[in-house]
Amino acid sequence: MSITETSRPRDAVHPALWTMVAVMIGFEVLFSAADAGLVPEILGRWPVYLRLAFFDLVFEYARAGNGVEPQLVWSFLTHAFLHGGWLHLAMNGAAFLGLGHALVRAIGIGRFLVVFAITAIAGALTFGLVAQTNGPVVGASGAIFGMFAVLTAWQERALRLMGRSRSMIWRRIAGLVALNVALAFGLGGLLAWQAHLGGWVAGWLLAGLFRPRHGPMRAF
Repeated sequence: MSITETSRPRDAVHPALWTMVAVMIGFEVLFSAADAGLVPEILGRWPVYLRLAFFDLVFEYARAGNGVEPQLVWSFLTHAFLHGGWLHLAMNGAAFLGLGHALVRAIGIGRFLVVFAITAIAGALTFGLVAQTNGPVVGASGAIFGMFAVLTAWQERALRLMGRSRSMIWRRIAGLVALNVALAFGLGGLLAWQAHLGGWVAGWLLAGLFRPRHGPMRAF
């Protein structure tokens, strides 16, 4: 019997979210096993990155007229399930579950998956258009910023409709910008802020399309 919204406890995290995190964890387990020599090297981090991570080479190939490799098409989405190590995964996984749970409760699992896919793709697309690097982008952070943008846009609208100050919203956005700037310099250019930006913009726009089904979001 399928699990429905009504058959699960109200505060239970949807199984689909756990499944997506399990896939992310599975890749890191595989990479660790390859490093330990337990599985073939072709299943290691960089061989898998070359197949599933997103590279700016998508656009380099297109400009050169050489066509786009098929793997560089599906990597618009698959890059979100790869990470740069256990710490990267732990941070993104926690944020994904928290924000994802809030969105699933507000719009349902089907619409959440649409939001996840569009914001992940938008993050990769922005990275590909703006970044000047041949390195890969991996991680769910573009989609995570998109999810956060959806929730923030709903709160901004609720405050506006109630005639209340939205200064907290602008402070939150300014704080995120400052954090990205600091991390971009602190990590020596390894932070894919372009993916964060693309995911955020896409999420903000999607907030007008997918409205929370349980009424306006309360500001916090």
